Amino acid sequence: VQIWLPLLSSVSFLMGKAVKKLFGFGPVATVSIEFNDMDTRRVIDMPAKDDEKVQRVPVVRGEEGISGRIVITPVDGKRFEHTGIKVELIGQIVLSYERVEKQDFTSVVRQLEPAGEVSSERVLEFDFPTVDKQFDSYAGLNAQLRYFV
Repeated sequence: VQIWLPLLSSVSFLMGKAVKKLFGFGPVATVSIEFNDMDTRRVIDMPAKDDEKVQRVPVVRGEEGISGRIVITPVDGKRFEHTGIKVELIGQIVLSYERVEKQDFTSVVRQLEPAGEVSSERVLEFDFPTVDKQFDSYAGLNAQLRYFV
């Protein structure tokens, strides 16, 4: 069993800069995920949604664990409160015939930190050592099967 995990680089809202500044919306932090063993793990190129870009994704075998760290950096040194920080490994099937239909077939959650406040860069380790990844990832015209963190 081989699994492709999309790499997440940052999280932010999808609003225009002017609107964000006017109403005080926008990202309060940059969140990045770094997987362990990336320097030794096989990586493949997957076409992105717009067909021109290519996304590099690591290959994880079904019996292998998935671990890494999440780095949370507040924007402009500001602090923010949160209701808890968790990481989730999701297995999902996406069918796209007349409309896109998504169904999660596995979901494992790890609570990394209880509710609190972040005022400086925070590094949180995560590990999914024995998650049953029973299906191979697949990307076709009308269906996708994928795992992501």
